[in-house]
Amino acid sequence: MRGLLVLIISGFIFFSYAEDDYQQYLNEFQQFKEKELKEYEQYYKEVMKEFEEYKRITYEEFERYKKEISQYWKEAEISTKKKWVEYSDDYRVKKAVDFEKGEIKVEIRDVKKPSKKDLARILMDLITEDTKKAFERDKLSQRIEKRITEKAKHIKKGKVRPKPILLNVVVDKKEPRPEDISKAVVSLLRSGRVVEKPSKIKGEKVYSFRVKLPPKRFIKKAKEYKPVVTRYSERYRLNHALVFAIIHTESSFNPLARSPVPAYGLMQIVPSTAGKDATKLIYGRPVLLAPSYLYDEEKNIMVGTTYIYILYYNYLKDIKHPLSRLYCTIAAYNTGAGNVARAFTGTTNIKKAAEVINRMSPSEVYDRLMRKLPYDETKNYLKKVTQRIIIYNRI
Repeated sequence: MRGLLVLIISGFIFFSYAEDDYQQYLNEFQQFKEKELKEYEQYYKEVMKEFEEYKRITYEEFERYKKEISQYWKEAEISTKKKWVEYSDDYRVKKAVDFEKGEIKVEIRDVKKPSKKDLARILMDLITEDTKKAFERDKLSQRIEKRITEKAKHIKKGKVRPKPILLNVVVDKKEPRPEDISKAVVSLLRSGRVVEKPSKIKGEKVYSFRVKLPPKRFIKKAKEYKPVVTRYSERYRLNHALVFAIIHTESSFNPLARSPVPAYGLMQIVPSTAGKDATKLIYGRPVLLAPSYLYDEEKNIMVGTTYIYILYYNYLKDIKHPLSRLYCTIAAYNTGAGNVARAFTGTTNIKKAAEVINRMSPSEVYDRLMRKLPYDETKNYLKKVTQRIIIYNRI
């Protein structure tokens, strides 16, 4: 009997200690969670502040660069989403490629008309230039990169790899020889013509040469990017044709695409929206992406497809019909999921919008988006991407 009593008392003491230990564990775990949450909140505040700094630096450097160009040229033409523009160090030569219109333009400030040899040299440099060299020559991107990496702690840089920009479009061979490239330059020279224009600089003229790019340039570029697009499309359970259609609509396959938003690269990644959401999934927490990161074509496609995945499988997951959800995803890539919801409920509540959408057919959803989306740009965007999916399904 005495042994039983000792056992009961011992058990009571053991369970008392065990309960105390468990309570201590719960308290410590709660403290740990609170500490982690506070640290993340502080981190998030820092990152959002750095996003604002990124925008400010970009705006300042855009204005500074345009001011420099304006000293020598009547129009301060710079790269856009669908146009790649590059100047020589002395601003005498301007090379511009309009990927959307399919046109090369070379303009030279000089006192006399350039020879065919001069033009051939410039065209040769242009069509053999790769993305690495283009980024190194890009004064605006280099300045933005330098300033933001000095200011921001939470930023990822990249290494722009040397990938062809125009070579595979102009020369119809996978591995062109020097003589193939020379023939392509001669063909471009014969197809274009030089026009004389007034210059901003007294005593000089601007000699402008324009020539059309060969047809089927979009299909050629799509085939070039197909291995990367396929890899990330399969990873995120996306149709590769959707990714190609978005690239086409965002940048017309201009790997040096940029806008003052700022947005960079093939899929026009905005660091503070698509970049923020995608990096949270890729790296576990949001980070800023430097121009060098987003001008790496593979990384740009990785971030872009990650963002499409987030839109389709997370933000808009309550939309049941896959085609209805696809239409909403396309629009959201351009304007954000909140604005898509607004087209159905007048608010940014995505869950409530999904309830309305689920009572509609896909064609009714499309029509509603085309009527009620807040911006005409997004309506046109939805129309173009939807049409282009059909084209890229054949690749």
